[in-house]
Amino acid sequence: MTVDQAHSLRKMTARSVRAPSFAFIGTASCGVTSVVTELAVALGSQGLRPLVLDCVPGQHQARRLGAPTTATLESQVVSMAGLEEMTTHSRHDVTLVNLYARPEDRALFSAQLWLRLGSPFGALERDAGVVLIDAPDPAFDPVPASVADNLVLVLSPAPESLTGAYATIKRLASQFGRQCFNILVNRVRHLEEARELFSRLSMVVAEFLSVSLRWVGFVPEDRVMRRSQTLHRPLMEAFPQSEAASAFSQLAAVLPQWHTQEMGRTSTGFMDMLIAASRDWAEEGGKSWS
Repeated sequence: MTVDQAHSLRKMTARSVRAPSFAFIGTASCGVTSVVTELAVALGSQGLRPLVLDCVPGQHQARRLGAPTTATLESQVVSMAGLEEMTTHSRHDVTLVNLYARPEDRALFSAQLWLRLGSPFGALERDAGVVLIDAPDPAFDPVPASVADNLVLVLSPAPESLTGAYATIKRLASQFGRQCFNILVNRVRHLEEARELFSRLSMVVAEFLSVSLRWVGFVPEDRVMRRSQTLHRPLMEAFPQSEAASAFSQLAAVLPQWHTQEMGRTSTGFMDMLIAASRDWAEEGGKSWS
């Protein structure tokens, strides 16, 4: 076999394997959207071709990336433009797809619609180095998080964060069989505070649930984060020397190592899993899962 043939075969094999997905979840007070934005920008700067899936309403990812807003998955019921009008690219080498739709509507999408979106989405997924999902709170829509390869639960010092984290773990474990949770602590003053929050959650979870929690790091509270949002520029771009930006850069460098592929699949893409789980959600009574 020639060198050129071997190289071509390696490229074909690489493209047939989709990127691992990481769903970021947490209560509204935890800053999940900001965490996804900043990690995506850091991953882009490191040449890892991040694909961000925005599954929450409001176009927050596009605004924080300074990218044009797009159509949403929900709009595809009446639009024929397809995935292209749901996709945008930021100047940070981040590809963003807006997959927001209400769960009850998503479950009713036609097979023709899913077929029209599935193939181009699969190509994006295979071309990406990593997929980051800004997932909705599982209390309201558990499906996007439930079908991701990896779960990253964002914890913060806010009083409701700890109780919300426990409820989220319990829901995803009991209703979807998820057993592995990466814990990222956000908006803390120092490492000791982050470790204390992780320990408190671990103690409560260990008493009542049979799941695995893994500490993956923390992001310090940084006042320039709010300034960057006012500027509609990611912190990693506006204030790259800040303490929080340094933390995001370090976390992005090791994020691929968090991948454990709990779901046990290698080829089925996120879109296909989202379709199947959304229909199951509807058949099982939808909101009764909450």
